[in-house]
Amino acid sequence: MAKAMAKSKAQQALEFVRQLAASGASATDVHNAFFGNGGRFAELFPSRAEREAFLRTPEYQEIARLRLELRHQEKAAS
Repeated sequence: MAKAMAKSKAQQALEFVRQLAASGASATDVHNAFFGNGGRFAELFPSRAEREAFLRTPEYQEIARLRLELRHQEKAAS
């Protein structure tokens, strides 16, 4: 049951980041909205164990890829 809940939260996290990226948010804005103080990361994964488990999911890997892609787009545009 806990694994299914964690998966659902991981999917919510990825959807949140995808929506930000699609809205034209910068890599920094995405980082701050997700990982910053009061961000979605702490809301979805309040315990250290949950955060560590999330960092091992495919959804986190996709979030990392999206953030890197945004940084590359910003560099190319400047």
